[in-house]
Amino acid sequence: MVALALWVSPFGFAASTPDQQPDWLPSGVEQLGRTAAFHTDFTFDRTMLQMASGLLDGGDADTRKAIAKLNGVTVHLYRYAQPGMYDPRQLDAIRQQYKDAGWKHLVSTQSHVPPPAGVPPGAVTPPPPPTAPAPYAIDAQGKTDLYIKFEGTDVTGMVVVQTSARNLNVVAINGDLSPLDLLHLRGHFGIPKFAGDGFAPADN
Repeated sequence: MVALALWVSPFGFAASTPDQQPDWLPSGVEQLGRTAAFHTDFTFDRTMLQMASGLLDGGDADTRKAIAKLNGVTVHLYRYAQPGMYDPRQLDAIRQQYKDAGWKHLVSTQSHVPPPAGVPPGAVTPPPPPTAPAPYAIDAQGKTDLYIKFEGTDVTGMVVVQTSARNLNVVAINGDLSPLDLLHLRGHFGIPKFAGDGFAPADN
């Protein structure tokens, strides 16, 4: 297991544009954190990434090549006490900002809801006990959105937005990468280990 120093920021984020910083986060992200039971942020810079590359357990050649292309990774994790605790309209507004800025939008080819801890995939689980009605209706299947910033034919930035009923992750990645590189990086440096073997163009 690799031990790395983590930088932890407060809840707020400064609004900016995608041209100002490679790990751009749009306005409105801080609103999603206000109802979260748990929220944390951390950043890996290039030096930390390269030092960790040789120490990763089970890292294959493709994963190491992908890590070598990274300049930095910023991770924002939100966990909610029950489903429906964040407003999907706020998330849609965030997605719209990437669209308006001209970032390419792809979605994962499979949903990524993990089974509860200790339950094997495919097992039938009993329904949870009744709770107070959730403020918002959120798709329980979840999905992973990938936004890509191009400069000519070069990919200079990616943002992963992974959502499910009780979890929301925003991962900003800076480097000369491809979507295939991102698949090799799943499960490392806070990048979600989402299911699926690729991405497809989004409808919007």
